[in-house]
Amino acid sequence: MIFEFLIVYRKEVSTDIRITLEETLTLALQDNDDESDSEIVEQMIILKTERIGEESTDEDNNLGHKVILGFTLDLSEYINKAQTVVDEFAKALIGENSISHIVKFEDPLLKAELAQWSEEIFAIEMKLRRVLTFIYLYAYQEEDPYQLLKEEKEQPMSKDKPNSDQMKKALENQFFHLVFSQYINLNQRPEFKIPFVLENIQNAETYDIFRREIKRIPIEYEEDASLLAGLKPKMETIEAMRNCIAHNRRPSSRVVNNYKNAHPLLNQLLDDYLNQWAWSETIEGDFLEDKIDE
Repeated sequence: MIFEFLIVYRKEVSTDIRITLEETLTLALQDNDDESDSEIVEQMIILKTERIGEESTDEDNNLGHKVILGFTLDLSEYINKAQTVVDEFAKALIGENSISHIVKFEDPLLKAELAQWSEEIFAIEMKLRRVLTFIYLYAYQEEDPYQLLKEEKEQPMSKDKPNSDQMKKALENQFFHLVFSQYINLNQRPEFKIPFVLENIQNAETYDIFRREIKRIPIEYEEDASLLAGLKPKMETIEAMRNCIAHNRRPSSRVVNNYKNAHPLLNQLLDDYLNQWAWSETIEGDFLEDKIDE
């Protein structure tokens, strides 16, 4: 398992950063029931890049250089408690007087965690798109299925918006081109511009008809509108985890805990919605019998 680190440390005549790294790793291994000998530990640390800053004196008038050092930590897959070893190794380095900064980059353990969460979020987003498509196709039965967001404030954000031919070829629709944060703002019409208002005033036979049109939301069917309204608290939490995955960074414990609470709730919400429209062989059979009797 390869872990890539970069540290900033102060190099003086008496400084041997390799020894510091090896001793710190040895202690982290020993504290986690691994007794690797010094030669094995030496092989685990590979110095790779180095950039030396200008010479300067510290507060005790000692001459030295700030050094940016990149190194690899190569741990065997059989290391006990590898995650703890890496965490304790990094934490101990931060406490070293000569080391002022440390950053971890490549991390196979984090990659595996993010991949698992990524699979879950892929599945839940696809299920959400399925539900949204189900809702909007019902609401716009006589309209272009590639323009389901025509009355929505939220629109695909890409500069080159997908056209109907592109979506048709890819077997997609406009929901595939919304960013995650836009789902929670669905079922809201954009602010009305004066030409739109004037046109509706001219076309409305009565004030009540005009008022009803102005107040109308894209999805009016109660259960569908209720589902859309209920997305926000769950989706915001899942989006926080998704952002960590998209940018390859470790989610905080708060983000992880909130995600673990919200994910099953959103999944259940979507399942419950789909289940109420589950296909029934009995209903289909009764429908066909009625048609035959007619």
